[in-house]
Amino acid sequence: MKLKEEIESVILAPLEVEGDRMIGVELEDFIYDKKSKRIRVNPGSEYSASDLLKNLIDLQENDKYKAYYSIEPGGQIEWASTPRRSLHDVQIELNNHQKRLNHLLTTYQLEKIDLAVEPIYLPNEIDFIDHKKYKLMHELFIQTGKYGPWMMRNTTSIQVNIDILSKTDAEEMAFLADCLTPFCVLLFSNGPFMAGKPANNSNHRYNFWNDTDPSRCGNLFDHGIHSEDQLLDKFVDIVLDAPSIFTVTSGNNIQKFDGSLKKWLQALDQYDLLDEHKINIALHQIFTHVRFKKHVFEVRVADRPPTGFEMAPAAFWVGLLTVDTIRDQLIKIFSRWSLDDRKIANANACILSPSSIGPAGKNMMEWINIFSVIAIDGLKLRSEILDIDNEQDLFTPYINMINERGIPAIFMQEDFYNDSKPLIDFLRAK
Repeated sequence: MKLKEEIESVILAPLEVEGDRMIGVELEDFIYDKKSKRIRVNPGSEYSASDLLKNLIDLQENDKYKAYYSIEPGGQIEWASTPRRSLHDVQIELNNHQKRLNHLLTTYQLEKIDLAVEPIYLPNEIDFIDHKKYKLMHELFIQTGKYGPWMMRNTTSIQVNIDILSKTDAEEMAFLADCLTPFCVLLFSNGPFMAGKPANNSNHRYNFWNDTDPSRCGNLFDHGIHSEDQLLDKFVDIVLDAPSIFTVTSGNNIQKFDGSLKKWLQALDQYDLLDEHKINIALHQIFTHVRFKKHVFEVRVADRPPTGFEMAPAAFWVGLLTVDTIRDQLIKIFSRWSLDDRKIANANACILSPSSIGPAGKNMMEWINIFSVIAIDGLKLRSEILDIDNEQDLFTPYINMINERGIPAIFMQEDFYNDSKPLIDFLRAK
């Protein structure tokens, strides 16, 4: 089997439960100590993110569904649900996680801030994880762009993972998600401050990712993928062309490798060492806003939402991407857009301006409302098809808030300007 075909076969690997699409959600949080400093990452004399991670894992010992916990490079705690059929089941898991986390925050006099961009500290003021993989990422990203350290230490997000049912399913979801990305980015923008100052009209987290490493980040559109036609094949080309960040030995030790991921995978293949695990490691070194993993499509574009609205991005994506009739409706819309329309939408996502004119003469907020209505329709149809409770209650409160108050990154700045408190006190009060 050719190398490209082997990679594609991993992406399209059979589901654990045949024909039953599962959804997974990953959520990140900034954690601070009682002095409002970002918590230390590595074990030491002070309670650290590493200690918090262990405690979170221990507290779910008796849970039927055990989440996966990990630490991001700047000590952000990431919770990942188990794959579930219904988003309401994911919400139950999230509630259990938040109870555990809040218990530990109280016990150890810690705080969290539900923003997507670190509001106060610079990257060099934040502890960095003692892990070879992330050290190699840091070494590479300081060469490939301006904001790699900011992305690694100063951002949080929510990622949505959707099972792939077929090649057509994968390619349609990826194309549609790439078209929808700028609207999702703006809708869920939640990074109002950076380095102790208001962000003004800059959409920082999105800009950080777009200027980290152009060989492996950005929109699929940026990589010349403008339709669903042969999309998976072209995505595999992105994987093979990207420089390797790290490789693993037969003993699973991480090491540096000078060359492309293609060169590494070909070397493994030559010595009959190429397997599914190694291919999945290569796939995890691609950070496009939408990407593929083993039998999973992942959307990575939404900021970490405000507390209470964590599941809104998941409902938005599931409503738009998992129902065939809804996808057909979206494909008709995007088929009328020119490449310039796509460029305009992507450019508008970089700024916090919902009134900016987007594709087809409509402003960005008009398109957001159109896609939100379609998402709600999709969630209703999904509930009927799967015989599950309608998941729109996880999304409609958020879009209602947006229509009442605006984008969080914008109205949080307005609230700050109307407040007399220093930023750290303002954030604590919020």
